[in-house]
Amino acid sequence: MRNLFFIGLLLLTISLHGQEQPLSRFTIKPAVGALPWSLPVKGLAAVSIEYSLKGNWVLGARAMLASAVAKNTYNVETNYSFQLSHQLGVGYTMTGPKKFVRLTMLAMGGVRRIAFKETLDYPGLEKITTKSSTTMPDVGLLLDWSLGRKRHTFNAKVYLPFYPFEEYPVSTFQHISMEMGMGIRLKR
Repeated sequence: MRNLFFIGLLLLTISLHGQEQPLSRFTIKPAVGALPWSLPVKGLAAVSIEYSLKGNWVLGARAMLASAVAKNTYNVETNYSFQLSHQLGVGYTMTGPKKFVRLTMLAMGGVRRIAFKETLDYPGLEKITTKSSTTMPDVGLLLDWSLGRKRHTFNAKVYLPFYPFEEYPVSTFQHISMEMGMGIRLKR
């Protein structure tokens, strides 16, 4: 498995070396945001990488880490509560006049890891601690609005998950993320 990874990396390097300015097709978009409907509310840090293809098609990758903001609410102490998500996807970019405004829609798929540990500490009752963790598929749509013409852009992103399918769309509200950040197009 490790040898296949190195062979794939070598072939990718060789194919990129023969092209004109391959790095200028990459855009790195770090962002910060929130999962506003999860309980407790989670702050997040995310980074997306986009690679422009022919026409307006785009390949994308995204990694996101979210952690609880409020640790103690309603006599419930949150020891830890986080989500870690990795996705790959393909999408299409629509541009406005002079390419100043862009809307990119990416269909994403990957994995999401969710873990938490909480303690109920109510006066008069004994402490009860619960913890859980799960890994599940992460399928959704990433909407990315970009403003800017040159190498630097301002971005606002919304990730709309489609999984779990049971009781959709109510079951996915707590995984909707809103992010803001800056896009940087690499220059060779």
